[in-house]
Amino acid sequence: MRIGLFTEGTYPVTTGGVTRWCELLIGGLPEHTFVPVTIIGSDEQVVVRTPDNVTDITLVPMWGRTRPALVARRRRALEDLLGEIWSAALPAAEDRDSDVERFGRAARELTAWHGPRLSRLLATEGSVRALLAAWRAQRRVRPTLPPLTLADAVRASAHVDRVLALADVRFPDVDVSHVGANGPSALLALGRWWSAGTPILLTEHGIYLRERYLAMTRTDLGWPARRAVGAFLRVLSQLAYQEAIRITPVSDFNQRWERLLGADPDKIETIHNGVETDLFRPIDTEPAVPTISFVGRIDPLKDLATLVSAVDIVRRQVPDVRLRVFGPTPEGNEAYRDELTGQVAGLGLTEVISFEGAVSSALPALEAGHVVALSSISEGLPYTVIEAMMAGRATVNTDVGGVAEVVGDDGVCGALVPPRDPEALATALAELLTDDDARREMGRRARQRALAMFNLDLFTQRYQQAYLTVRDAAGPVPTMAAARGRRSAAVARSGVPVGAAAGPPGRPAATGQDALAVERRA
Repeated sequence: MRIGLFTEGTYPVTTGGVTRWCELLIGGLPEHTFVPVTIIGSDEQVVVRTPDNVTDITLVPMWGRTRPALVARRRRALEDLLGEIWSAALPAAEDRDSDVERFGRAARELTAWHGPRLSRLLATEGSVRALLAAWRAQRRVRPTLPPLTLADAVRASAHVDRVLALADVRFPDVDVSHVGANGPSALLALGRWWSAGTPILLTEHGIYLRERYLAMTRTDLGWPARRAVGAFLRVLSQLAYQEAIRITPVSDFNQRWERLLGADPDKIETIHNGVETDLFRPIDTEPAVPTISFVGRIDPLKDLATLVSAVDIVRRQVPDVRLRVFGPTPEGNEAYRDELTGQVAGLGLTEVISFEGAVSSALPALEAGHVVALSSISEGLPYTVIEAMMAGRATVNTDVGGVAEVVGDDGVCGALVPPRDPEALATALAELLTDDDARREMGRRARQRALAMFNLDLFTQRYQQAYLTVRDAAGPVPTMAAARGRRSAAVARSGVPVGAAAGPPGRPAATGQDALAVERRA
């Protein structure tokens, strides 16, 4: 089977994180051919070694220069489509189901565009007028909304138009489209589904929409522009949930968000990440000085600022403590890295905290510390924690995303603390650094749990079945008139007995309500 693997900014142009998931998936299913279609920022290149069952890599620049169109023909037709897209994203009346259907019809026509290059037409003026018109229409029924300035509309439409321009992208034929993140990656797969009937399997590591809401709060976009971009991404994500044959989140936490955003529970099956049990054998050595390891990319979602503050607190109880940070700085995150180094210097921690850069394997990073720390404000099902547990290392983690599903919520296999709370993080780290017996017992129990729940064989077996299910359930190329009936029939044909998991005890289903609250603040 030829599997299209659709990602954004990960495999094969970065290491770690979702790239690690891709590598394990590809390596664990050598009988399939994988065809990566990767959205990149501008000029990233392949940096990982690809095995023989990877072919026809397509890199899709999101922000590369686009030459404006020299002709205006078909502009009116495009304006009509952009008007439908923005009116569906910012409806004048609340009817979310019909808004998604309306957005889907316009998006389908856009992906089937046969006029001048869509990307060039969008570069000439974009969807500014359509956005302003939709905003004005919504203000007529919601007069408390602030006005959208022309400057805000230009900036918001610039973000959205680069996503819409992906409808121009061409890539090789595949049997199944496996989308590794919602949003722009899903739009690529949707075009092939509508044109050729190539079925979609959607996996979410972190909830794409939630992470975009969080990321936009760090930009200089004004609130109206953030709201416009967020509304577009929301309806695009909902459309992907609606059109996918199966949805395989990496955690039950993600599943609750997907259901809140309108995904059909009968389509959803959580598939936890897995790692190689032979590679991550128990580590029986520890460094000479009390050391905390962090493994992951330098990114605001990892909230390393809180970890740095926690280490400053730990130093009062453990004077010779060290923090070693292992991971790359992705393109665009250089300013955040500078903020962190400035914070370290300001706290007088330059001899305490070191930034080690990317590593080819997590093992050296795990060996370097007594305890592994995760300080994120958003996660899917983090490999850092699973690999640390498999290696028998104790972990201290923020209770976000699917982390509690990995370590359990009883504190036996890994400590959980609230996010953005340096005092709580410091307390848990200091306790483990100063109690050898507790630290080693946690590591032993953590390995037992990881072996039972997160082994690679189980992971690959479940994706093998998912691919067969999606391929066999797809049926003929869909028509818009039969779209709703076709989706229901495909789910019925899949025959996989999955339900809407409520999540582990002690994890309130109400956490999904944060989606709406975040959206209102975005």
